[in-house]
Amino acid sequence: MLDYGMTFYFVFILLIVITIILRKKPILISASGLLAVGIGETASLFQGVQVVFRALLSTATDFLPIILLIGLVVGMTNMLKDTGTDWVMSRPFLKIQRAALIYWIFGIALWLLSLFLWPTPAVTLLGAVILPTLGNTRINPLGLAIGLCIFGEGMGLAGDYIIQGAPGLLAKSAGVGVEQIIRASIPLVFGSGLIAAFIGFWRFSGLNKQSPQDKPKDLGLQDKEKQEEKDEKGPGQKIRKENILALLIVFVFLTTVISLLKSGLRGDSATAVTGGITLFILILGTLFWNYKSSLNAFVKYIQEGMRFSMEVFAPIVVIAGFFILGTQEGNETILLQSGQGYLEKLSLILSGMIPLNLLTCSLIVVFAAVLGAMSGSGFSALPLVGGLAAALGHAAGLPVIPLAVLGQVAAIWTDATIIPWGFPAVVSAVTGTESAIIVRNNVLPWISALAWILVWTMCSVK
Repeated sequence: MLDYGMTFYFVFILLIVITIILRKKPILISASGLLAVGIGETASLFQGVQVVFRALLSTATDFLPIILLIGLVVGMTNMLKDTGTDWVMSRPFLKIQRAALIYWIFGIALWLLSLFLWPTPAVTLLGAVILPTLGNTRINPLGLAIGLCIFGEGMGLAGDYIIQGAPGLLAKSAGVGVEQIIRASIPLVFGSGLIAAFIGFWRFSGLNKQSPQDKPKDLGLQDKEKQEEKDEKGPGQKIRKENILALLIVFVFLTTVISLLKSGLRGDSATAVTGGITLFILILGTLFWNYKSSLNAFVKYIQEGMRFSMEVFAPIVVIAGFFILGTQEGNETILLQSGQGYLEKLSLILSGMIPLNLLTCSLIVVFAAVLGAMSGSGFSALPLVGGLAAALGHAAGLPVIPLAVLGQVAAIWTDATIIPWGFPAVVSAVTGTESAIIVRNNVLPWISALAWILVWTMCSVK
Protein backbone atom coordinates (compact mmCIF):
# COMPACT_ATOMS: atom_id res chain seq x y z
CA MET A 1 0.00 0.00 0.00
CA LEU A 2 1.30 3.43 -0.97
CA ASP A 3 2.42 5.57 1.96
CA TYR A 4 1.10 9.00 0.92
CA GLY A 5 2.83 10.86 3.73
CA MET A 6 6.25 9.43 2.90
CA THR A 7 5.71 9.94 -0.84
CA PHE A 8 4.75 13.59 -0.37
CA TYR A 9 7.71 14.08 1.95
CA PHE A 10 10.34 13.02 -0.58
CA VAL A 11 8.58 14.79 -3.47
CA PHE A 12 8.79 18.04 -1.53
CA ILE A 13 12.43 17.39 -0.60
CA LEU A 14 13.14 17.19 -4.33
CA LEU A 15 11.22 20.44 -4.89
CA ILE A 16 13.17 22.13 -2.09
CA VAL A 17 16.50 21.02 -3.57
CA ILE A 18 15.48 22.30 -7.01
CA THR A 19 14.39 25.61 -5.49
CA ILE A 20 17.73 26.02 -3.71
CA ILE A 21 19.63 25.19 -6.92
CA LEU A 22 17.62 27.92 -8.67
CA ARG A 23 18.72 30.29 -5.87
CA LYS A 24 15.20 30.86 -4.63
CA LYS A 25 13.99 30.68 -1.05
CA PRO A 26 12.17 27.38 -0.39
CA ILE A 27 10.10 28.58 2.58
CA LEU A 28 6.73 28.43 0.79
CA ILE A 29 7.59 24.98 -0.59
CA SER A 30 8.49 23.79 2.91
CA ALA A 31 5.27 25.11 4.45
CA SER A 32 3.23 23.52 1.65
CA GLY A 33 5.13 20.27 2.18
CA LEU A 34 4.23 20.27 5.87
CA LEU A 35 0.56 20.60 4.99
CA ALA A 36 0.71 17.95 2.25
CA VAL A 37 2.51 15.42 4.46
CA GLY A 38 0.18 16.13 7.36
CA ILE A 39 -2.93 15.56 5.26
CA GLY A 40 -1.41 12.56 3.47
CA GLU A 41 -0.39 10.88 6.72
CA THR A 42 -3.59 11.55 8.66
CA ALA A 43 -6.08 11.46 5.74
CA SER A 44 -7.76 14.47 7.35
CA LEU A 45 -7.55 18.19 6.60
CA PHE A 46 -8.40 19.03 10.22
CA GLN A 47 -5.61 16.82 11.60
CA GLY A 48 -3.23 17.82 8.81
CA VAL A 49 -3.26 21.49 9.76
CA GLN A 50 -2.54 20.46 13.34
CA VAL A 51 0.56 18.65 12.10
CA VAL A 52 1.76 21.91 10.51
CA PHE A 53 1.40 23.84 13.75
CA ARG A 54 3.02 21.12 15.87
CA ALA A 55 5.98 21.03 13.49
CA LEU A 56 6.49 24.79 13.70
CA LEU A 57 6.00 24.81 17.46
CA SER A 58 8.44 21.94 18.00
CA THR A 59 11.09 23.55 15.82
CA ALA A 60 10.62 27.01 17.32
CA THR A 61 11.03 25.50 20.78
CA ASP A 62 14.29 23.86 19.73
CA PHE A 63 15.61 27.10 18.21
CA LEU A 64 14.42 29.43 20.98
CA PRO A 65 17.65 29.29 23.05
CA ILE A 66 19.70 30.17 19.95
CA ILE A 67 17.25 32.92 18.93
CA LEU A 68 17.47 34.50 22.38
CA LEU A 69 21.24 34.15 22.53
CA ILE A 70 21.82 35.71 19.11
CA GLY A 71 19.36 38.51 19.94
CA LEU A 72 21.24 39.32 23.14
CA VAL A 73 24.63 39.22 21.40
CA VAL A 74 23.43 41.59 18.66
CA GLY A 75 21.82 43.88 21.26
CA MET A 76 25.09 43.97 23.20
CA THR A 77 27.02 44.65 19.99
CA ASN A 78 24.74 47.59 19.21
CA MET A 79 25.48 48.98 22.66
CA LEU A 80 29.21 48.60 22.00
CA LYS A 81 28.82 50.46 18.71
CA ASP A 82 26.83 53.31 20.21
CA THR A 83 29.38 53.77 22.98
CA GLY A 84 32.40 53.38 20.72
CA THR A 85 33.64 50.46 22.80
CA ASP A 86 33.73 48.22 19.73
CA TRP A 87 36.45 50.42 18.27
CA VAL A 88 38.60 50.00 21.36
CA MET A 89 38.05 46.21 21.41
CA SER A 90 38.88 45.75 17.73
CA ARG A 91 42.03 47.92 17.70
CA PRO A 92 44.43 44.98 18.22
CA PHE A 93 42.98 43.25 15.16
CA LEU A 94 43.14 46.45 13.09
CA LYS A 95 46.93 46.38 13.51
CA ILE A 96 47.09 43.03 11.72
CA GLN A 97 47.97 43.92 8.15
CA ARG A 98 47.30 40.50 6.65
CA ALA A 99 43.67 39.37 6.48
CA ALA A 100 44.91 35.78 6.35
CA LEU A 101 45.91 35.99 10.00
CA ILE A 102 42.37 37.01 10.97
CA TYR A 103 41.00 33.89 9.25
CA TRP A 104 43.37 31.54 11.06
CA ILE A 105 43.24 33.33 14.44
CA PHE A 106 39.46 33.33 14.64
CA GLY A 107 39.23 29.85 13.12
CA ILE A 108 41.64 28.18 15.52
CA ALA A 109 40.17 30.08 18.48
CA LEU A 110 36.68 28.85 17.57
CA TRP A 111 37.93 25.28 17.11
CA LEU A 112 39.49 25.27 20.58
CA LEU A 113 36.40 26.82 22.19
CA SER A 114 34.14 24.34 20.37
CA LEU A 115 36.08 21.41 21.79
CA PHE A 116 35.25 22.57 25.30
CA LEU A 117 31.87 24.31 24.92
CA TRP A 118 30.37 22.98 21.64
CA PRO A 119 30.03 25.18 18.56
CA THR A 120 26.91 27.29 19.23
CA PRO A 121 27.91 28.83 22.58
CA ALA A 122 31.50 29.04 21.33
CA VAL A 123 30.67 31.05 18.21
CA THR A 124 28.35 33.39 20.11
CA LEU A 125 31.04 34.00 22.73
CA LEU A 126 33.53 34.76 19.97
CA GLY A 127 30.89 36.95 18.33
CA ALA A 128 31.57 39.64 20.92
CA VAL A 129 34.92 40.16 19.16
CA ILE A 130 33.96 39.15 15.61
CA LEU A 131 31.15 41.67 15.06
CA PRO A 132 33.14 44.75 16.12
CA THR A 133 36.11 43.58 14.06
CA LEU A 134 33.99 43.08 10.93
CA GLY A 135 32.40 46.49 11.42
CA ASN A 136 35.75 48.26 11.60
CA THR A 137 37.82 46.43 8.99
CA ARG A 138 37.55 45.63 5.30
CA ILE A 139 37.47 41.88 5.91
CA ASN A 140 34.73 40.16 3.94
CA PRO A 141 32.28 38.70 6.51
CA LEU A 142 31.20 35.96 4.10
CA GLY A 143 34.75 34.64 3.83
CA LEU A 144 35.10 34.61 7.59
CA ALA A 145 31.71 32.88 7.94
CA ILE A 146 32.95 30.04 5.72
CA GLY A 147 35.93 29.57 8.01
CA LEU A 148 33.81 29.63 11.16
CA CYS A 149 31.58 26.85 9.79
CA ILE A 150 34.63 24.74 8.98
CA PHE A 151 36.55 25.27 12.22
CA GLY A 152 33.57 25.47 14.56
CA GLU A 153 31.29 22.53 13.93
CA GLY A 154 33.18 20.87 11.09
CA MET A 155 36.44 20.29 12.96
CA GLY A 156 35.25 20.89 16.51
CA LEU A 157 32.21 18.64 16.66
CA ALA A 158 33.16 15.99 14.09
CA GLY A 159 35.59 14.57 16.64
CA ASP A 160 34.17 16.05 19.86
CA TYR A 161 37.21 14.76 21.72
CA ILE A 162 36.73 16.64 25.00
CA ILE A 163 32.98 16.43 25.70
CA GLN A 164 32.63 13.16 23.74
CA GLY A 165 28.91 13.62 23.15
CA ALA A 166 29.03 12.64 19.47
CA PRO A 167 31.30 9.58 19.81
CA GLY A 168 29.42 8.50 22.94
CA LEU A 169 26.05 8.58 21.19
CA LEU A 170 27.47 6.85 18.11
CA ALA A 171 29.19 4.15 20.16
CA LYS A 172 26.00 3.40 22.05
CA SER A 173 23.93 3.02 18.88
CA ALA A 174 26.61 0.95 17.11
CA GLY A 175 27.36 -1.24 20.11
CA VAL A 176 31.09 -0.49 20.26
CA GLY A 177 33.47 1.31 22.65
CA VAL A 178 33.82 5.10 22.77
CA GLU A 179 37.62 4.88 22.83
CA GLN A 180 37.58 2.85 19.61
CA ILE A 181 35.38 5.45 17.90
CA ILE A 182 37.64 8.32 19.01
CA ARG A 183 40.82 6.55 17.92
CA ALA A 184 39.41 5.67 14.50
CA SER A 185 38.05 9.18 13.89
CA ILE A 186 41.35 11.07 14.29
CA PRO A 187 42.64 10.74 10.68
CA LEU A 188 39.17 11.41 9.26
CA VAL A 189 38.55 14.52 11.38
CA PHE A 190 41.97 16.13 10.99
CA GLY A 191 42.42 15.16 7.35
CA SER A 192 39.01 16.46 6.29
CA GLY A 193 39.42 19.52 8.53
CA LEU A 194 42.75 20.56 7.06
CA ILE A 195 41.57 20.10 3.48
CA ALA A 196 38.34 22.04 4.11
CA ALA A 197 40.18 24.76 6.05
CA PHE A 198 42.62 25.45 3.21
CA ILE A 199 39.82 25.45 0.63
CA GLY A 200 37.89 27.82 2.89
CA PHE A 201 40.97 30.03 3.12
CA TRP A 202 41.19 30.07 -0.68
CA ARG A 203 37.57 31.28 -0.84
CA PHE A 204 38.26 33.79 1.96
CA SER A 205 41.20 35.25 0.03
CA GLY A 206 39.19 35.45 -3.19
CA LEU A 207 36.26 37.20 -1.52
CA ASN A 208 38.57 39.72 0.17
CA LYS A 209 39.97 40.71 -3.23
CA GLN A 210 36.48 41.64 -4.41
CA SER A 211 34.90 45.02 -3.79
CA PRO A 212 34.03 45.52 -0.13
CA GLN A 213 30.22 45.43 -0.51
CA ASP A 214 30.38 42.80 1.78
CA LYS A 215 29.73 44.61 4.98
CA PRO A 216 27.64 42.82 7.56
CA LYS A 217 23.89 43.28 7.43
CA ASP A 218 22.64 46.46 9.04
CA LEU A 219 22.34 45.64 12.70
CA GLY A 220 21.56 49.22 13.65
CA LEU A 221 25.28 49.93 14.11
CA GLN A 222 27.26 53.14 13.83
CA ASP A 223 29.66 53.32 10.94
CA LYS A 224 33.38 53.68 11.18
CA GLU A 225 33.44 57.33 10.09
CA LYS A 226 31.24 58.43 12.97
CA GLN A 227 33.55 56.69 15.38
CA GLU A 228 36.60 58.37 13.86
CA GLU A 229 34.92 61.76 14.24
CA LYS A 230 34.34 60.93 17.89
CA ASP A 231 38.02 59.98 18.32
CA GLU A 232 39.14 63.28 16.74
CA LYS A 233 37.47 65.24 19.52
CA GLY A 234 40.38 64.33 21.78
CA PRO A 235 40.52 62.65 25.16
CA GLY A 236 37.61 63.13 27.48
CA GLN A 237 35.20 61.41 29.78
CA LYS A 238 33.62 59.23 27.09
CA ILE A 239 36.98 58.07 25.78
CA ARG A 240 37.93 57.00 29.28
CA LYS A 241 34.60 55.23 29.64
CA GLU A 242 35.16 53.38 26.37
CA ASN A 243 38.47 52.02 27.58
CA ILE A 244 37.08 51.04 30.97
CA LEU A 245 34.06 49.35 29.41
CA ALA A 246 36.20 47.48 26.87
CA LEU A 247 38.53 46.17 29.58
CA LEU A 248 35.57 45.18 31.72
CA ILE A 249 33.92 43.24 28.88
CA VAL A 250 37.13 41.41 27.96
CA PHE A 251 37.68 40.53 31.62
CA VAL A 252 34.11 39.24 32.04
CA PHE A 253 34.22 37.08 28.91
CA LEU A 254 37.64 35.63 29.71
CA THR A 255 36.46 34.86 33.22
CA THR A 256 33.36 33.21 31.75
CA VAL A 257 35.41 30.97 29.45
CA ILE A 258 37.73 29.91 32.27
CA SER A 259 34.78 29.27 34.60
CA LEU A 260 33.01 27.16 31.98
CA LEU A 261 36.12 25.07 31.41
CA LYS A 262 36.60 24.51 35.13
CA SER A 263 32.94 23.85 35.95
CA GLY A 264 32.43 21.27 33.22
CA LEU A 265 29.26 22.96 31.93
CA ARG A 266 28.61 22.02 28.31
CA GLY A 267 26.01 22.34 25.57
CA ASP A 268 22.75 23.95 26.69
CA SER A 269 24.18 24.84 30.10
CA ALA A 270 27.08 26.69 28.49
CA THR A 271 24.61 28.44 26.18
CA ALA A 272 22.58 29.58 29.19
CA VAL A 273 25.69 30.95 30.92
CA THR A 274 26.74 32.77 27.75
CA GLY A 275 23.28 34.31 27.36
CA GLY A 276 23.14 35.42 30.98
CA ILE A 277 26.61 36.97 30.85
CA THR A 278 25.73 38.77 27.60
CA LEU A 279 22.61 40.25 29.20
CA PHE A 280 24.65 41.24 32.26
CA ILE A 281 27.15 43.12 30.05
CA LEU A 282 24.31 44.79 28.16
CA ILE A 283 22.73 46.01 31.41
CA LEU A 284 26.05 47.10 32.90
CA GLY A 285 27.23 48.86 29.74
CA THR A 286 23.94 50.72 29.26
CA LEU A 287 23.95 51.97 32.85
CA PHE A 288 27.66 52.74 32.91
CA TRP A 289 27.63 54.77 29.71
CA ASN A 290 24.70 57.05 30.46
CA TYR A 291 22.41 56.06 33.30
CA LYS A 292 20.04 58.97 32.59
CA SER A 293 18.98 57.55 29.20
CA SER A 294 19.53 53.91 30.13
CA LEU A 295 15.83 52.97 30.47
CA ASN A 296 15.00 53.87 26.87
CA ALA A 297 18.38 52.76 25.48
CA PHE A 298 18.10 49.28 26.98
CA VAL A 299 14.68 48.72 25.40
CA LYS A 300 16.07 49.85 22.04
CA TYR A 301 18.99 47.40 22.21
CA ILE A 302 16.75 44.48 23.16
CA GLN A 303 14.29 45.31 20.37
CA GLU A 304 17.04 45.67 17.75
CA GLY A 305 18.70 42.43 18.79
CA MET A 306 15.53 40.35 18.93
CA ARG A 307 14.22 41.85 15.68
CA PHE A 308 17.40 40.88 13.88
CA SER A 309 17.43 37.39 15.39
CA MET A 310 13.78 36.73 14.52
CA GLU A 311 14.30 37.96 10.95
CA VAL A 312 17.14 35.46 10.55
CA PHE A 313 15.46 32.47 12.18
CA ALA A 314 11.78 32.89 11.22
CA PRO A 315 12.19 31.27 7.77
CA ILE A 316 14.61 28.72 9.22
CA VAL A 317 11.94 27.51 11.66
CA VAL A 318 9.64 26.66 8.74
CA ILE A 319 12.14 24.75 6.63
CA ALA A 320 13.72 22.97 9.60
CA GLY A 321 10.24 21.95 10.75
CA PHE A 322 9.69 20.18 7.45
CA PHE A 323 12.93 18.18 7.63
CA ILE A 324 12.50 17.30 11.31
CA LEU A 325 9.16 15.79 10.27
CA GLY A 326 11.10 12.99 8.56
CA THR A 327 13.10 11.93 11.63
CA GLN A 328 12.08 9.48 14.32
CA GLU A 329 11.72 12.36 16.77
CA GLY A 330 9.44 14.19 14.34
CA ASN A 331 7.43 11.04 13.74
CA GLU A 332 6.78 10.77 17.47
CA THR A 333 6.31 14.42 18.48
CA ILE A 334 4.70 15.87 15.35
CA LEU A 335 2.87 13.00 13.64
CA LEU A 336 2.20 11.40 17.05
CA GLN A 337 3.21 7.97 15.77
CA SER A 338 5.72 5.43 17.04
CA GLY A 339 8.51 3.86 15.03
CA GLN A 340 11.05 5.06 12.50
CA GLY A 341 10.80 8.28 10.53
CA TYR A 342 10.75 8.62 6.75
CA LEU A 343 14.51 9.18 6.52
CA GLU A 344 15.32 6.06 8.51
CA LYS A 345 12.85 4.02 6.48
CA LEU A 346 14.38 5.13 3.18
CA SER A 347 17.91 4.33 4.35
CA LEU A 348 16.90 0.83 5.42
CA ILE A 349 14.99 0.22 2.18
CA LEU A 350 18.05 1.18 0.12
CA SER A 351 20.33 -1.02 2.22
CA GLY A 352 18.10 -3.99 1.42
CA MET A 353 18.07 -3.31 -2.33
CA ILE A 354 21.79 -2.82 -3.01
CA PRO A 355 24.49 -5.57 -3.07
CA LEU A 356 26.66 -5.14 0.02
CA ASN A 357 30.41 -4.59 -0.22
CA LEU A 358 32.78 -2.01 1.25
CA LEU A 359 31.99 0.65 -1.37
CA THR A 360 28.20 0.28 -1.29
CA CYS A 361 28.10 0.06 2.51
CA SER A 362 30.21 3.22 2.79
CA LEU A 363 28.02 5.09 0.31
CA ILE A 364 24.83 3.98 2.08
CA VAL A 365 26.19 5.17 5.44
CA VAL A 366 27.22 8.54 3.98
CA PHE A 367 23.83 8.90 2.27
CA ALA A 368 22.04 8.11 5.54
CA ALA A 369 24.26 10.60 7.39
CA VAL A 370 23.43 13.37 4.92
CA LEU A 371 19.72 12.58 5.10
CA GLY A 372 19.77 12.53 8.87
CA ALA A 373 21.65 15.84 9.08
CA MET A 374 19.06 17.57 6.90
CA SER A 375 16.97 18.15 10.03
CA GLY A 376 19.56 20.78 11.01
CA SER A 377 21.32 18.67 13.62
CA GLY A 378 24.17 16.35 12.83
CA PHE A 379 23.53 14.68 16.18
CA SER A 380 20.10 13.50 15.06
CA ALA A 381 21.76 11.36 12.39
CA LEU A 382 24.12 9.55 14.78
CA PRO A 383 21.69 6.91 16.12
CA LEU A 384 20.67 6.16 12.53
CA VAL A 385 24.20 5.81 11.13
CA GLY A 386 25.40 3.92 14.20
CA GLY A 387 22.67 1.31 13.95
CA LEU A 388 22.95 1.17 10.17
CA ALA A 389 26.74 0.70 10.31
CA ALA A 390 26.32 -2.17 12.75
CA ALA A 391 23.66 -3.84 10.60
CA LEU A 392 25.59 -3.41 7.34
CA GLY A 393 28.89 -4.43 8.88
CA HIS A 394 27.53 -7.67 10.26
CA ALA A 395 25.63 -8.46 7.06
CA ALA A 396 28.61 -7.81 4.76
CA GLY A 397 31.31 -9.15 7.08
CA LEU A 398 32.93 -5.71 7.45
CA PRO A 399 34.28 -3.98 10.59
CA VAL A 400 31.61 -1.80 12.19
CA ILE A 401 33.81 0.94 13.65
CA PRO A 402 35.14 2.45 10.37
CA LEU A 403 31.62 2.56 8.92
CA ALA A 404 30.21 4.14 12.08
CA VAL A 405 32.95 6.78 12.23
CA LEU A 406 32.44 7.51 8.53
CA GLY A 407 28.77 8.22 9.25
CA GLN A 408 29.56 10.40 12.26
CA VAL A 409 32.02 12.65 10.45
CA ALA A 410 29.82 12.87 7.33
CA ALA A 411 26.75 13.86 9.37
CA ILE A 412 28.56 16.56 11.35
CA TRP A 413 30.24 18.03 8.26
CA THR A 414 26.91 18.14 6.46
CA ASP A 415 25.18 20.07 9.23
CA ALA A 416 28.23 22.30 9.69
CA THR A 417 28.46 23.45 6.10
CA ILE A 418 25.53 22.88 3.73
CA ILE A 419 22.32 22.96 5.80
CA PRO A 420 21.08 26.60 5.78
CA TRP A 421 18.97 26.01 8.89
CA GLY A 422 21.81 24.23 10.71
CA PHE A 423 25.07 25.68 12.03
CA PRO A 424 25.39 28.16 9.10
CA ALA A 425 22.27 29.88 10.46
CA VAL A 426 24.04 30.62 13.74
CA VAL A 427 27.19 31.76 11.93
CA SER A 428 25.15 33.98 9.61
CA ALA A 429 23.60 35.73 12.61
CA VAL A 430 27.00 36.31 14.22
CA THR A 431 28.67 37.60 11.03
CA GLY A 432 25.67 39.47 9.60
CA THR A 433 25.53 37.39 6.40
CA GLU A 434 22.91 35.13 4.80
CA SER A 435 23.01 31.43 5.57
CA ALA A 436 21.95 30.46 2.03
CA ILE A 437 24.96 32.31 0.58
CA ILE A 438 27.28 30.74 3.16
CA VAL A 439 26.00 27.30 2.17
CA ARG A 440 26.66 27.89 -1.54
CA ASN A 441 30.26 28.79 -0.73
CA ASN A 442 30.59 25.80 1.60
CA VAL A 443 29.75 23.19 -1.04
CA LEU A 444 33.35 22.69 -2.22
CA PRO A 445 34.80 22.31 1.32
CA TRP A 446 31.97 19.89 2.14
CA ILE A 447 32.56 17.75 -0.96
CA SER A 448 36.30 17.73 -0.27
CA ALA A 449 35.78 16.68 3.35
CA LEU A 450 33.42 13.86 2.35
CA ALA A 451 35.77 12.73 -0.41
CA TRP A 452 38.65 12.49 2.07
CA ILE A 453 36.74 10.48 4.68
CA LEU A 454 35.33 8.15 2.03
CA VAL A 455 38.74 7.51 0.43
CA TRP A 456 40.39 7.02 3.83
CA THR A 457 37.73 4.52 4.87
CA MET A 458 38.05 2.59 1.62
CA CYS A 459 41.85 2.44 1.93
CA SER A 460 42.07 1.69 5.65
CA VAL A 461 39.57 -1.19 5.83
CA LYS A 462 41.23 -4.48 4.96
